[in-house]
Amino acid sequence: MRRAAAMRALLVALGLAALAGVGVGLWGRAGAPGRDAARDAAPDALAPGAPPEAVALAYGRALYASDPEQLWPLIATADRRVKDRAAFARQLHVPRGFARDAVRWLAARVSAVPLRVEVAGDRATVTLRWRLPDANAPPVRELLLDWDEDRLDALPAAERARILGRLAALAERGALPVVEGDETFTLVREAGAWRVLLGWAEGVRVRFAVVTAPGLPLQVSVEPAEAVLAPGDRLRVTVRATSTAPQPVTARVEHRTEPAAHARHLALLLCPLFVPVTLAPGETREFASEYLLLADAPKTLRALAVTYALRPAP
Repeated sequence: MRRAAAMRALLVALGLAALAGVGVGLWGRAGAPGRDAARDAAPDALAPGAPPEAVALAYGRALYASDPEQLWPLIATADRRVKDRAAFARQLHVPRGFARDAVRWLAARVSAVPLRVEVAGDRATVTLRWRLPDANAPPVRELLLDWDEDRLDALPAAERARILGRLAALAERGALPVVEGDETFTLVREAGAWRVLLGWAEGVRVRFAVVTAPGLPLQVSVEPAEAVLAPGDRLRVTVRATSTAPQPVTARVEHRTEPAAHARHLALLLCPLFVPVTLAPGETREFASEYLLLADAPKTLRALAVTYALRPAP
């Protein structure tokens, strides 16, 4: 059995790693492709007064779909005091267009069987056995054009319908690839409704900054400037650079994470700035990076500082 942080990372990875163009190692086991007719309801089909295991399932589906509108109401008030709704939405990579429709179609087929439900007053511990569509499996990636959002958005309506139909056919005949694993969540009851407790109050505050070498003609900013992450949380960070030079400017970026002894706990999943970038005179470009706070981050870790250092490239 793994910690809930590992499950959160897995749900996000399966739903979104393909969209980010990165490979993410998965814990758990690849399940035999199988049918999942028991729980095909949409992620938002949560009845008032739902039991804690149903809330945990709805949370998992919404996390797989990277749907902040569905996730936010399922998160405990103690966590929402630490991170506001806008900050939470910014840290997700929300797919767009047909990619969003396809991910949410897969998310509706996330299922979970309760293995253990313990309720003590207004606190519950729920262990679920999850069964998740593998969005990175070759049969799915091939149908979804390797999750290229631009190519997917360019498809006509008839082709989009054909792709969803093929996915449905895979599910119907038990050939939709899945990943399985057991996970435990803590929930609290608030005003009669169960909410998932993520522990953001004990999370790691990560600050981001940009420094440029003297004389480098670039105006650079980073957003967000800081975020609070619990183990298993992902964060999307955008660096915006504008050239102020009358000729092309080429810069190289160095990433520094401090304290260095804990840098390995913040994984950089995607970054287009690993290679030098060139900006034309007056050009503005944005570069998006994806970070993941790993599940093995020690409980004593409270803060990290990430610096993007830009210098001229030869």
